[in-house]
Amino acid sequence: MTTDTGADPDTASDKLGSEAAKADAAMGRLQEALRRLDDGDLHRAHRGGGWTVAQVISHMNVATLMWLGDLERLRNDPDLRFFFREEIGHDALGYPPPTIDIALRQLDSTRRTLATCLPAVDPAIQDRTVEIPDLGTMTVAEWTPLIAGHLTGHVDQAFAIMTDREFLPEGI
Repeated sequence: MTTDTGADPDTASDKLGSEAAKADAAMGRLQEALRRLDDGDLHRAHRGGGWTVAQVISHMNVATLMWLGDLERLRNDPDLRFFFREEIGHDALGYPPPTIDIALRQLDSTRRTLATCLPAVDPAIQDRTVEIPDLGTMTVAEWTPLIAGHLTGHVDQAFAIMTDREFLPEGI
């Protein structure tokens, strides 16, 4: 069964691809910085507390996979209209990478997943409306820039930690 959503599939995929590309560019910048760090730097948090750079990278990876899993849930459940914040990766941490090499591989995996999966989301799924408590109710197409921006915000968080703790590589 096909559903005509009225959305141009190429335009819809291009928009999600564009959002994935923005997040990818930010994560690429983070990878460049990580290549110049020592493993110990990865485990430093902002002086005011909070996550370490390793935890930020882990969160980005887990949140990406959870969002894409949510989109698969929507594809398979026509009545689904609601995600709990935990189901979009809010506050989720996985395995904080212990070394720069593993952190780089984790970011590679996240970037590749976004680049291949996000543009492939069916336009009918992009048009679905979903509520997330405390955040609102919007279509997947409207949520996607926020989700991609969430990743970019965490890249900024990692750079803020590096700046605060004075280990941001020069020229980044």
